[in-house]
Amino acid sequence: MSDHDRTRPERTLARLLLGHLPGRRDRSLQDLATALLRDREGHSPVLDAVNTTLAVRRDLTYWLRLEPRRHWSRLTHRPVPHAGPDRPLSLLCPSRGRVGNLGSFLRSVHRTAVKPGRVEVMVYVDEDDPALPAYRRMFARTAKIWPSLGACRLLVGPPEGVPQAWNALAARARGDLLMMANDDQLYVDHGWDTTLDNRVTQLTALHGDDVLCLYFDDGQYTDGGRDFPIVTRSWYDTLGYFTPTVFQQWEVERWVFDIALRLERCHPVPGVFVEHRHYQDYKAPFDETYQRHRVTREKSLADHALFLATESQRAAEAERLRRVMAPASGQGSAPTTGPAVPGTADPIPARTAAPATVLPDPWFAGRLAASRARMAAEATAWRDRVAPGTAPHTLPLWTDGRPATGSEANFPATLDVLAAIPEIGAARDGTAVLEWWPAGSDAATSGGAPQRSTTLLALSGTPGVRLRLDGCAHPLPADGCLTYEAASSRETRNDGPDGALLLALGTARPDVDHRSEG
Repeated sequence: MSDHDRTRPERTLARLLLGHLPGRRDRSLQDLATALLRDREGHSPVLDAVNTTLAVRRDLTYWLRLEPRRHWSRLTHRPVPHAGPDRPLSLLCPSRGRVGNLGSFLRSVHRTAVKPGRVEVMVYVDEDDPALPAYRRMFARTAKIWPSLGACRLLVGPPEGVPQAWNALAARARGDLLMMANDDQLYVDHGWDTTLDNRVTQLTALHGDDVLCLYFDDGQYTDGGRDFPIVTRSWYDTLGYFTPTVFQQWEVERWVFDIALRLERCHPVPGVFVEHRHYQDYKAPFDETYQRHRVTREKSLADHALFLATESQRAAEAERLRRVMAPASGQGSAPTTGPAVPGTADPIPARTAAPATVLPDPWFAGRLAASRARMAAEATAWRDRVAPGTAPHTLPLWTDGRPATGSEANFPATLDVLAAIPEIGAARDGTAVLEWWPAGSDAATSGGAPQRSTTLLALSGTPGVRLRLDGCAHPLPADGCLTYEAASSRETRNDGPDGALLLALGTARPDVDHRSEG
């Protein structure tokens, strides 16, 4: 925090309060709150005021949105029988300085599970946590507070970090499914446990084995992004760990999901919502635990750079899991529909192989989609100001590891989004180009380097846009991204009545081991 901000508490307060508006949150707000906690040893009048508003927001959300949803899910829940026994479930939850939060989490798990007796909750607390006595008192009373809940076990150990804590809990877990958890979660939908059972039964019947990674909707990613992986016992026993410990924190879950995506074993559990009260979404007050685990931008970039450099390790881990999968799995010879599963109305659609040209969306696709409105406003202002005519027009925004000349004045919000993406902002070869396609225009471009990918984001006017990649038609999502191999030839045509604005990002492909080059 600058000296200027230290002398202007009203300015700092205003900046933090504006974070209640999603469009006004940027990466500096959490750093600002962290600095206040550190400088004032957790006691800042400015932060106290902001936290009061965050607590009010959290409580209003709970009573106006979460509780009504929980009641409705209970009223409308219809038990669906599944084949096989009830699976023991292990929730693995590190916690520090949040006895109240943990109590709310346990209560939510207890009252939304149909069969809470088979749910094991394991909590890791650092041995130097000042709140440790309060945790011990809570766990001494769990059998009385939540009599129907399965075993609640407290593990106390050295403060080695969140990934290490998850692994320590997983090593002692007894469940068939190991579920990543945090003390800032709330289980909302009734019957999440039986819904999870049915989903695992479906997928096991489809794949012929139970090497699976699943996830619930946690409300943090509006584009349906993944968080808090759930893995089967077969997955854990094969790899011998729950989470990698080479990262400081932020790439841990992405490592697990990346392996699952390579195996085509990454599956959502539809119909289950688990609220994640994350501070960066202004769903919870800033506290010292968040400050303790806060990863600075430099550390986050270092973690992401390490993730990109460990592609071969993740490929090797996927291969280890592939060896214990059913022989037919992943061979692309599945029938059009999967086998019917007891208790389900319809058969499960089998996996279909995606064209080689199209790639899975990168992790930052959700960030682009969430910032779409701000970037579209700047692109539209540029279009209106420049009026580039009736032919397709491109404008470089980012090249050679920095903003393109002249872009800073007209695209501050867009450049802020790009700078926060390590593949663009921290890479010397990341590119971003704004494309304008007037009504009736069309053009073809030849392919680029095979080690690179292009991610397209529609900013406006996309209903009439038609894309062909290597001669095959591909729809462009109106509110999402399309990622494809940069080596592909691309034909673009706008048949709509209005012009269209697209943002094209060029990055290194994360699924290619670049260390072997040159």
